[in-house]
Order: sequence, then C-alpha cells, then structure tokens
Amino acid sequence: MSLEEEILAKVKPSAQEYIKLREAVNEVLGRLEDLRAEVHGSFAKDTWLSGNSDVDVFVFFSPQLGLKWLREDSLALLKERLEDLPIRLEYADHPYLRVRVKDVWIDVVPAALVDEGSHPITPVDRTRFHTEFINNNLTQYQKDQVRLLKAFMKGIGVYGAEQRVRGFSGYLTELLIYHYSTFHNLLSAASDWGGKVIVDSPSREFPEPLVVPDPVDPKRNVAAAVSVKRLAEFVLAARAYIDSPSENFFFPQMVKDGIVKGDVFVIELTPTAIVPKEVLWGQINNAMSKIKKFLIQAGFRVVDVNAWGEVIIAVQLESKEIGKYKLQQGPPFYMRNDASAFLQAHDAVWIGEDGRLQAIVERETDPFVISRRALDFSFPYRVQFRWIKSGEDIWLAQFLRKRPSWLR
Repeated sequence: MSLEEEILAKVKPSAQEYIKLREAVNEVLGRLEDLRAEVHGSFAKDTWLSGNSDVDVFVFFSPQLGLKWLREDSLALLKERLEDLPIRLEYADHPYLRVRVKDVWIDVVPAALVDEGSHPITPVDRTRFHTEFINNNLTQYQKDQVRLLKAFMKGIGVYGAEQRVRGFSGYLTELLIYHYSTFHNLLSAASDWGGKVIVDSPSREFPEPLVVPDPVDPKRNVAAAVSVKRLAEFVLAARAYIDSPSENFFFPQMVKDGIVKGDVFVIELTPTAIVPKEVLWGQINNAMSKIKKFLIQAGFRVVDVNAWGEVIIAVQLESKEIGKYKLQQGPPFYMRNDASAFLQAHDAVWIGEDGRLQAIVERETDPFVISRRALDFSFPYRVQFRWIKSGEDIWLAQFLRKRPSWLR
C-alpha cells in the first residue's frame, strides 16, 4: 500500500460515520419538511473527511422576498422550527444558524432560489450549482483525491477560507482537483508556481495572487480569500512533499517547547459578549497589523506577530529595550507655517544638512501601552499583557520555533 493509500484509509469516513451524519441531517430536514431544504457542502459532494461532524443544510426562499428578509426574517422562521435543538447564530459572508444534533453540528443557511447564471442576492446562492458541478465533473477517485488534498492542507495549516486562516476553501480544493485530476499532479504543478498563479482562463483580471475562476460564475475568483502567506506555504510544502513524501505533512508532530529569541509578549484577549468568529477574527487581523505598525513607528524592531485560540496574540521583538529619546524629523525650512508650528512644539530643535528642521523628543517605551492603542474592537473585552519565557503550549512553542515541522 502506497503512502497516499495509507493516508486515504485514515481520512476517508467509515460507513458508521455516514450513517451518523445522515441520521442527524434527517432530524433537521424533518423540521423543515415544508420548506425547500437541501444538503450541500462537502457531505453532499462526498469530499468530507473522517472526524468532520459539520454538515451544511441550505434552505432556499424566493428571491422576491429580498435581501433584508433573507438575512433577518428567514432566521426567525428557521429558529422557530429548530427551537428544540441547541442553536446559535453565526456569520461568514452571510448570517446562518448552527444547530447541534447529538454531537453533530449542522449549519442551516438561508439562501435565495436563483436561476443559474442570474445575479445572486446573497453570497451563498450559488452553492447548489457548486454541488451540481462537482458531482457531475469529479469521479469517485477524484473525490478521494480531494480528501488527500484537504488532509494535506489541514496538516500544513492552509485549509479554510475564514478570516482566522485566509487559506483554501473546500470548494477551491475540489476545483483544483478538477483542473489537475490528481493530488500528485497538483503538487507537482504547484511546486513551480510563482508570485501570480492563474488557473484556467479567467474572463477578467483579478488582483489576488491565486486566481481560480468559478465555473458557475466566471466573474468570481474562488481563490480570492487565499493570502500570499498561505499560497507561499502551500507551494513550499508541495515542493518538500514531492522531494520527500511523508505522513508528517498530513499529521504533523506538534512541538512542545521553544526557545525565546529576542523578547516575546502575549496579549490574552477575552471577549465578554458573544462575537461571531468571522467578526472576531476580522478585527483580530486588523489589530495585529496595527500592533506591528505602531510598534515599528515607536522604534521597536518587530520580528513576528501572530494569533491563535480564543484569543492569544503573540508579539516577538528583537529587543524590548529602546532609547528614551528619538529623532523627530520636521518640515523643510521653506514651509513657513509648518516650520513655525514645529518650532513652537519642540524645544531641542536644529536644522539638518538637508534643510529640514529636526528635534529630539521623548517617546513611549512600553510595548504594552503602545499595543493597547491598537485594540480597537467593536465588542466588549478583557485584556491582559505578559512577557513569556518559554513555549507554554503547542501554539506558542510553534510560534517560537518558526520552522514548520514538515519543512525538513
């Protein structure tokens, strides 16, 4: 048995798992029997992985009801039908309900019943056409190749289009196998990918680094969520796997400790209200960018910033020590009003060789104070800052180690 056959045997769901998910789906569908409720996503396309207990149920309504009704009133209707089950409201590009049947989570998503090729009302209206396309164009062998690709991407940390990951969606993995036929063919091709990758022939230009047009809607880039970082990680992992295949790409060994190089602090953020994950991570990503920007502006040399869990933001500095004073560049002498304002604002002022006014000013030297200014969230929260001396968990240990376990 080849390595990939061994991996597939581990990640392909068992007959018992199929039965379990189908029973859970039927409980939900039974409560929605007079509505147009359909199963979609990886379960309907048979590209899901063993251990994945998520299923997508879409409920289609007339597009004449309008976007506001679909985003608000439809949820109230669905909540009423499902009120006897554990339920919570979630958001991605579109609000939906997440209900639990035993230990199976089912996403119940309202959508508009639009015709193929017509303009969608919500971001999820194309979903049933995606299901139809994949089921009509992938063989069962290729669906198993999708499973290998998903397991590989999960192992290297690039699977998922949500804000927390900004990587490859399930539908994107299916389209990549559609274009390249097999897992191995795709990785061989990806090994040669450059900074701009265009798969197929798009009907227009797209700004993203990876372009995979949607066969259902060619004006849409299915890979729009993939960041440069995730694309680069996938390409490097593809090269490494082609050179030396290993189970470690699919089931990586997590490091348990790491050496602190420079100075590292963590920001422990605890929302004190329920916040949808996409809202939370959209704002976390924005905060990380601002933290890095503010620290650099203050004079710190920032090595890395990352986040994980619920929620830890880690910041690595070359050193937490910087001087109490800094050089403040001012305007050129010939900008009369600006030069006058600069002279009034500062005491230790002189004129540089380039004719610009300069001053030496006191600056903020506490990274915690500076980073706190970047925490501008729309939800209430508690926050705690602390310096760390070692990898306290697997995520922090990996942050300190840097080098992925699959990169030998």
